[in-house]
Amino acid sequence: MGLEFHVLGPLRVRYEGREVDLGRPQQRAVLAALLFPPGQLVSTDRLVESLWGEDESRWPKDPVGQIGTHVHRLRRALGGPGLLVGAAGGYRLEAPRTAVDLFRYEAAVTEAVALRHQDPLRAREMLAQALGAWEGNRALDGVPGTFAERVRERLAAGRFAAVKALLGLDLALGRHAEALEPLAGLAATHPQDEEVHRLHLLALHRCGRTAEALAGYEALRERLDGELGLEPAPALVELAEQIRRGEAPVLLQRLPRLPRPCQLPPDIPDLVGRAAQVREAERVLRADGTPVLGLSGPAGCGASALAVHVAHTVQDAYPDGQLYASGGGSGAVLAGFLRALGDRADSSAGLDELSARYRAALTGRRVLVLLDGMAEPGPLLPSVPGCAAVVAGAEPGALPEDAVRLAVGPLEPHDAYELLARIAGAERIRREPEAVAELAEICGHLPVLLRTAAERLAARPQWTVADLVRWLAERG
Repeated sequence: MGLEFHVLGPLRVRYEGREVDLGRPQQRAVLAALLFPPGQLVSTDRLVESLWGEDESRWPKDPVGQIGTHVHRLRRALGGPGLLVGAAGGYRLEAPRTAVDLFRYEAAVTEAVALRHQDPLRAREMLAQALGAWEGNRALDGVPGTFAERVRERLAAGRFAAVKALLGLDLALGRHAEALEPLAGLAATHPQDEEVHRLHLLALHRCGRTAEALAGYEALRERLDGELGLEPAPALVELAEQIRRGEAPVLLQRLPRLPRPCQLPPDIPDLVGRAAQVREAERVLRADGTPVLGLSGPAGCGASALAVHVAHTVQDAYPDGQLYASGGGSGAVLAGFLRALGDRADSSAGLDELSARYRAALTGRRVLVLLDGMAEPGPLLPSVPGCAAVVAGAEPGALPEDAVRLAVGPLEPHDAYELLARIAGAERIRREPEAVAELAEICGHLPVLLRTAAERLAARPQWTVADLVRWLAERG
């Protein structure tokens, strides 16, 4: 059985069924940071911030030394040589993801949500079993530090989404009486969540409490208008109208389809010279887990175009949607992503709340996120199994430590020739090999500059390539 790590409740470690004494709360906080996910190198700086936040005035006198002390004590507690190793300015916990209850839980939820249309009874059983892995209501309960608090918020949002899915399946299977009480509790604690209220109204109506259901709808409508300036969602309005007409609303023979955004920019039809990078990118993005691929290089290298092309190439692996952003603040972009995913988030909400709702909206879905030139891509990266991200132009330090980074450089001479020929015309390029070589050299073999030069030629059929070279030389 070996070591087992439990984070869905108090942080616990068991070895061969026996609980391991993890010592002081701050040692637990260090272990928690090393578990998301295990096997990933976590820098000492990140461990310091995980415990004491980013405000250095709140740090102890020797934070790095204290981290080392906590790691040393954890090594002794966990036993097993080579389990907690130091490398390259940080530490890594050499344990498989399957040893952590969180990742088993998330895999089960993902599978259950995928089954909800084809086999709702089996999906309901799997969700109930997965949710049974929680011990109490708070993940990492009792673990101090800013990192643990952020994790708690994300996991609470994911659990809330799983509970909603479970109760929705209960209604789909005719178990409205059993679902009524938990739905009433959720509606009371989430007064603005329209999906919870839609399920609650339906359960009330099916239990013969139609007047109460309609009164609840009117109260929700007034609350949404007064607090958010919004009308209820169309699905909620339609349900209320069906109840008023005395019809028998059906939650689903099939569950309502979630939006499938497709925000990718158009693909580049004449991309050349990137076959090796495309093959490697496909390998990364079609792998299990939550892969992140970073593409970067000098200005004009075409990293953005390559990122778009790669996203189109693997689009079939992410059937639940593709999201795209190329600028703006993290909060505004997250709010836009949430709207595209069917969550009418208030853009004035804090970043932590938006991040938690983003994770919940992605849970159980396979979505690809394409980010181009975002200064801080971190909050926009998906963190649930089955989703992935392609990031163009980000600084290396802005990506997770386990991200795969591909360098995008200038084109080889023959690829530069091919790009010019595709845009300006093969015959025209073939006639002037020396001028073409000089033009490619002037452009530094960079795709963006080559494309601009070729388009200039295509727009001036009377020019030779040598004419363009002279024109560029005159302008420095």
